[in-house]
Amino acid sequence: MTTAGIEFELTRKRIKNVHLRIHPPDGRVTVSAPLRMSEARIAEFVTAKADWIRRHQARIAALPPRPELRYETGEEHRFLGVGQRLEVRPATGQRPGAEAVEGRLLVHARDPRDAAEVKRHLDRLYRRELHARLDELVPAWSARLGVATPTVRIRAMKRKWGACRPQRRDIVFNLELAKQPPSAIDYVVLHELAHLLEPSHGPRFQAILSEHLPDWRAVETALNGRVTTRG
Repeated sequence: MTTAGIEFELTRKRIKNVHLRIHPPDGRVTVSAPLRMSEARIAEFVTAKADWIRRHQARIAALPPRPELRYETGEEHRFLGVGQRLEVRPATGQRPGAEAVEGRLLVHARDPRDAAEVKRHLDRLYRRELHARLDELVPAWSARLGVATPTVRIRAMKRKWGACRPQRRDIVFNLELAKQPPSAIDYVVLHELAHLLEPSHGPRFQAILSEHLPDWRAVETALNGRVTTRG
């Protein structure tokens, strides 16, 4: 939809209020609205926020672009929320792979100049680390929420940190979570498991999050790097 020159994606949910979000890095606008709210009322809400939206879109546009990763020695890569210096060495006399060592991400590669190979080793490190944390967090949070431990998978996703299918008791976590702080991983695990109790993002769902993680909104905002308002 477009109103007042603002283009936005509209999603209907079982909620009481309108939620408007601005997402980096492109300033994309999304709106979540109650199921029965008219498009006219939604457009009115977005129009009233038009100046606010444009200010924040301008701020996001002014941010320096993220440098393209070349997967070579000296680059900074995120690991559990901390920037780590990448060090690539030839895999001479040892098995190729990656490990986190004393503030560095050390990669031994058959061809240190092959960015695809270096990335592959790093992704395997991220997957191992995330698996290890999920193996502890998912059963622990499942017990706290009183739900059976679901099936867990990890894969690369573009727009979601996790996805839960309550009917199948199946949760997928984004591989990129391994680059985020442990508090963010903890929050995403709780978020997805809470969907086993409440599929929507409505008041009951938010109450579950608030009961078990009172500062969840701050963690979510930091994780998504987005601007949020509601009405």
